[in-house]
Amino acid sequence: MRNDAVRPVPVRTAITRTLVIDGTGAAPYPGDVLLEGGLVAGILPEGSFVDDGGTLVIDGSGLATCPGFIDLHARPDPPLPADPERLAALTQGVTTEVQCQELHSRDTVAQYLDRLDRGRGTNVAILLPQGRVRALARGSKEGAPTAEQLVAQVKAVADALEQGAVGLSRGPEPVPGADGASVELEALCTAVAAYGGYLSACHDPSSGPLLGAVGRSIRLAAKTGVSLQLAQVGLGAGEDPGTAAELLSVLDSAMDSGIDLGCDSHPYLESAVPLSSLLPEWARDGTATDVLARLNDAAALARIRAELEADETLDWDGVRIASVGSGQLSMLVGQDIARIAAIQSTDAVTAFVRILDADSLATGILRRTGNEENLRAIMAHRSHSGSGVGFPDTAAHPGTWGSFPRMVGRYVRETGTMDLPAMIHQLTGRPAARLRLAGRGILAAGNAADVVVFDADAIIDVATFAEPRQPAAGIKHVFVNGVAAVSGHLPTSALAGRALRRSAEGITQST
Repeated sequence: MRNDAVRPVPVRTAITRTLVIDGTGAAPYPGDVLLEGGLVAGILPEGSFVDDGGTLVIDGSGLATCPGFIDLHARPDPPLPADPERLAALTQGVTTEVQCQELHSRDTVAQYLDRLDRGRGTNVAILLPQGRVRALARGSKEGAPTAEQLVAQVKAVADALEQGAVGLSRGPEPVPGADGASVELEALCTAVAAYGGYLSACHDPSSGPLLGAVGRSIRLAAKTGVSLQLAQVGLGAGEDPGTAAELLSVLDSAMDSGIDLGCDSHPYLESAVPLSSLLPEWARDGTATDVLARLNDAAALARIRAELEADETLDWDGVRIASVGSGQLSMLVGQDIARIAAIQSTDAVTAFVRILDADSLATGILRRTGNEENLRAIMAHRSHSGSGVGFPDTAAHPGTWGSFPRMVGRYVRETGTMDLPAMIHQLTGRPAARLRLAGRGILAAGNAADVVVFDADAIIDVATFAEPRQPAAGIKHVFVNGVAAVSGHLPTSALAGRALRRSAEGITQST
């Protein structure tokens, strides 16, 4: 933290006669929660707090109080340094976010964390993207890495964890074994494991069967000893009912064998993915220039058309434009490919190719990739943590503003998928354990005062696909390090968040 950084001063606060849900999964109990000096000073028996005139008192009658929610799969939108208040997170009760360090950033991890520590609405921990590590060591070169390049990548990961990163993030995987990818990943994960970090592995539903990808990740964890977090598995399970049963059996076997494993997903059936992800795998191979060249090659285009038209799972009515790179195409946002084709008096494949070409592959879409039965089964599993939508282009996805309240409102109150203490544990204590957070994720005396006060009968997401930027209902108060970030449902603009750094002992904490 810079010496000239100015932090908001916590105000001594008592939340009285509230239902305490401590984040451990234990039964709730009534109490008075006292916050002082940025910490939870104590949890007193209900009604025992005596106002001394120097305390801000919040009447918690009819409200629940729990630790702040933790998003293991956050993505800055817009980039976090340009969005210090983090209102989309705070207004849904998220007090700690895990994000990837910016791919374009030239900062070291230490410098980046220092910048975050100058003033943010939420606490932030960072993962190092594998793609950034690879690019720094190899540039744009293809093929298996040289020995020198592999050493450079391992050193980059080690340096990042020594400077405070909590682990490594791997996006949708390449073809197994291609270009030395397996060798690289094994070496990097061995380094991550040595520092007590974890691997966050995200599977793209369009890149192949989920079970195969999960199996490879589990074998990688078994071989290297790295802790494994499988990101957005609810989407990867696909739309076929019953897929989750196979997945959860694999996860149980791995956990029973001693592998440190967790998974997460957001509570929506639609995901934000690149429009180019709908291309056949062979057509997506290589650089953007390679892909665009295929779109303008008659033979390649004919092959793409034939494969897309033969794909019975592809519904162009359900492929909605979420974001564009070119402002000249902004009128397409919110429209589905089928309607765009109709307006252009052409077929869907032609409209699809035109958009990709005109937008230089920068177009993002929303596409249904999940199944409600699968999502509920995964959500109820012992390995699961709730998360945000976690994709780069999420502005048009309602989960950016509503994932966590939807977890509680829909899957506790409305569907009864699990009880309230179990869900709060998934959003607080369990992800805190994955991060090895010191003094966060559990509501207890001496821990950091990251606290959410909410109405369990009213909490729900309000954002929709038509109007995605709507704050959730039922979130009454949010405290970050003892400072009110949301008060009476309204953001305060306080920047009380801290950069959370992995220490030499493997514990993640503010400094």
